[in-house]
Amino acid sequence: AAGLYLRTALELGLDPSFQAETVISSRMTPAVLEGRSLVVVNDAALSDSAAGMLAGFVERGGGLLIVLGERSPAGNDWPLLPGALSAPVERMQLRGATLGYLDYSHPVFDEFKDPRNGSFSGMRFLKYRGLAPAEGDRVLARFDDGGAALVERRVGSGRVIALASTLDGTWNDVPRHAMYLPLVHELAS
Repeated sequence: AAGLYLRTALELGLDPSFQAETVISSRMTPAVLEGRSLVVVNDAALSDSAAGMLAGFVERGGGLLIVLGERSPAGNDWPLLPGALSAPVERMQLRGATLGYLDYSHPVFDEFKDPRNGSFSGMRFLKYRGLAPAEGDRVLARFDDGGAALVERRVGSGRVIALASTLDGTWNDVPRHAMYLPLVHELAS
């Protein structure tokens, strides 16, 4: 149920269309990754074996979206993670954090340069993970306090994007916004 919003949003797409399949990280095999262009690690800790398979997948041109939440381990033990992860930041006061910066030059946000295509300003983040980008990582979005919200890292021929909050509504109200579907599709694309 944790990935229901995400899975539903991905499967609603027509252009491009996404076929979502849920796999528990302990059951990941190289065969599961065959023919895939994107893997989403949705608030999960990975075994060394799964992390190694994903590293090879990304290096060969695959895309990896890491959604960080309560179960995501802190630190920088996983080399694919764009930056070092720290403890959750709580922003319950004043209705939570908002996105204070978006890199409209990046393909994820390019479609939203025109304000008529929607706004992310109404999204509220009550909790998110601290994420300190490493040198060479690209910050695509920041929270209003300057903390990194969305960070990209190029690895080999592929790329990794990490979101410092959940996509299921447990730490924010993102799935309740009209921008949820286009955001998920742009991240997946």
